[in-house]
Amino acid sequence: MTFTVTLSSRYFPIFLDLSNFRVLVIGGGKVGTKRALRFKDYGAKVTVVTLQVSEELQRSGIELIINDARSLVDDISKYDIIVTATNDRELNSMICRRAIEMRKLCNNPTNPKDSNFIVPIFYEDGDIAIAVSTMGKSSIVSKLILDQALNMLRSNESIMLSLKAMAKVKEILKARVSDPSLRYTL
Repeated sequence: MTFTVTLSSRYFPIFLDLSNFRVLVIGGGKVGTKRALRFKDYGAKVTVVTLQVSEELQRSGIELIINDARSLVDDISKYDIIVTATNDRELNSMICRRAIEMRKLCNNPTNPKDSNFIVPIFYEDGDIAIAVSTMGKSSIVSKLILDQALNMLRSNESIMLSLKAMAKVKEILKARVSDPSLRYTL
């Protein structure tokens, strides 16, 4: 099977250091809890606005605001990233529209078309990171693709050995050759 790469998507793949980002998750159900915990795991300062708090969120140390999200729409300006994870599709869409107007990153897991970023299924272990997205079509299929990629990596030890060797080569070259374009040709 051959894949043709086209740039028909409006999303740019990127890995972010979230340590200086303020994230607002609106909704404390299953999806909101999962997103909030993941963002916190990666160093973001997370606040969750919800009417009902899951046990996981209660134990998480995440800032919780027990309130209806409708009353906080204008407060989203102090956040960098907003995730709308309520069971009210209209509210999610309205908040994302408002956030995007304010040049914020907003993710609506129930409707990726309302979003200006999507959260892929991903794996990270310190040596490699793999992110897979079906552009909001199916997280289940994204997970299947990720699992197959990881199985391939785990069954081919030479790939990880090559990574470790090339990391050492890069370290040595950086110490000895200051010009990055010259290092690349070596």
